[in-house]
Amino acid sequence: MQTETVSPLVAERQRQTWTAIHHAASAATREHGPDEVTVAQIAAAAGISPRTFFNYFDSKEDAIVGVRAPRITEDAVQMLRDSRDEPALLRVSKLVTEVAASTIGPGVDLVQRRALAASHPRLRARLSQVFTDSRKLVIARMIEDTEPPWLGIEGLPTDPIEAHALVLLAGAVVTLTWTGDPDFFHTDRDAALICAITIFRKVTSTAL
Repeated sequence: MQTETVSPLVAERQRQTWTAIHHAASAATREHGPDEVTVAQIAAAAGISPRTFFNYFDSKEDAIVGVRAPRITEDAVQMLRDSRDEPALLRVSKLVTEVAASTIGPGVDLVQRRALAASHPRLRARLSQVFTDSRKLVIARMIEDTEPPWLGIEGLPTDPIEAHALVLLAGAVVTLTWTGDPDFFHTDRDAALICAITIFRKVTSTAL
């Protein structure tokens, strides 16, 4: 899995610009609401051009909530390899969590973002779509684009349908965890996921 390498200086400059755009967009939205905020206003407040804005974000909604495109890192794949002694659902739930967490950009205040999403359905829908995109990325990159699925990682189903189903179930586990604790990305992820899996096990034992 190849990644583009940039110098630390360039990476830090990009991080600062990304954060400045997000903070400008979030502040303007808290003051005026998302419908009244424009890309031009956000760019001016961040000290950049509208053209530069689109080098960092696809839309003003993405800038407001502070999301990036989901990524599967080498570290996440290695974690999947190294956790062979754990249950498959927990392993894949961790992977989905890592991919979803990769969409949270630097300097994002999750409390403020939650408040904005609660007040504006369009922003809430965008966050939901980002999580869906994260799950789709796992399915595409780890199942559909590899032979066998998961790159043959030990302890995971190699039948594509079963692998696909496992990702969907893991996505439900992560969603339940996020619903109970929206900040779990920054707390004890493993414990939160295990708790959610326990709930699913209890429900399915009587519902199926």
